[in-house]
Amino acid sequence: MKLNKMIPQFALALAAVTASGAAMAQKDCCPFSDANLKESPVQLQNATSQLLQLKGVEFTWKETQKKDIGLIAQDVQAVYPQLVQPMPLPNGKGEALTVDYDKLAAPLIESIRELNQRIEELEKARASAK
Repeated sequence: MKLNKMIPQFALALAAVTASGAAMAQKDCCPFSDANLKESPVQLQNATSQLLQLKGVEFTWKETQKKDIGLIAQDVQAVYPQLVQPMPLPNGKGEALTVDYDKLAAPLIESIRELNQRIEELEKARASAK
């Protein structure tokens, strides 16, 4: 594939898409996360049960035959639709779904918090049973 045909797709991959759909180019590494840019933040609920709906898979890429691991975008879309976006294929023949893996950190953190709370409750119950 010629470099000049890859540049538009590469530029799209470097843009962070906000919930409103407006693209904000990223200079270094990270999407904006400043509280001043957000309205009505609400702590995630039931993160563990939602994450348990996702399946980590091992697979082989059709084009390169390279083995890899990850998630299936359609499965993620069913649980967290805001993490899945269509992206034009580099060959220009259609589009495929992408997963914003970075944003999975939020439900993972909340799941750890939920599981920690369960552990603490079990430890208290065990201690009081003695």
